[in-house]
Amino acid sequence: MDRRTVRLLNGVLALCCLALVFAAVYPFSTASPHGENPVDSQFAVPEADEYRATGAIVVEGKTALEFEGAVTADGRRYQSVDEGAVRTEQYQAAPDGPVYERIIVDGRNSIDQRRAQIRSDTDRELLRENRTEGAVTFIIKGESGDIADDIDGTASVVVRSLAAIGYERKADEQPGPSVYEPKNGWYEGIETYHVTAATGEVRTAPDTTAVRSATVTWEQTVPARTYAESALVRLTSDAPRTYDLSFEFESGQATVNRPAWVNAVRNRSVAGHS
Repeated sequence: MDRRTVRLLNGVLALCCLALVFAAVYPFSTASPHGENPVDSQFAVPEADEYRATGAIVVEGKTALEFEGAVTADGRRYQSVDEGAVRTEQYQAAPDGPVYERIIVDGRNSIDQRRAQIRSDTDRELLRENRTEGAVTFIIKGESGDIADDIDGTASVVVRSLAAIGYERKADEQPGPSVYEPKNGWYEGIETYHVTAATGEVRTAPDTTAVRSATVTWEQTVPARTYAESALVRLTSDAPRTYDLSFEFESGQATVNRPAWVNAVRNRSVAGHS
């Protein structure tokens, strides 16, 4: 092999090595999880007069938020929300009826502050307070507000959290829901973050962003502006963090029964006035 050919091959190898170094140090591109039109491409909660919805956000195996909500044709509403240290239930027999609420607070939290907050609200009445080992339960009656708005708001927290990463729409093989699959990659937020091991899917009503069901999991490393930084963060911290999100929305017939704890305070109230 002559010297000219050797020099040429060495130059090509040097360029390849340089490309590998850049690939290890800096990502070639980052993306906004919402694309160029964030408002148009964000997932949304479907609209319906009667429905049942459930959802959860789990981070590193711990539940950050889990909820269930239902609205019936006869006007009943119910919602339960579990945030770990605080668990809340709401029940309303009609859109313009009183709202009964049960709040169970972990004993490690500020019970006095929670009680003061409830009592300072002129639209709410503290009906009962029970203390058990490790927790305090407040039962409250509110005189205004349609909790269907609260249910929609809680559902929106889960659905909007799906948009922390990007998705690719699968080709429609037949009429039916639109299906989106999560994408690995580098994303721009408050800080650049790296998403890996993304799996699952989001199903929406045909040709809309209204989510009917979702089960998505991904691992997220932050901050991660470069491959080198991503590797360093993984070595020196508990990154990546695993996120598991799920959501289900069923429109149509739903059933809500009055909870036993609501019956207890209602019966006590009637007995007290007899």
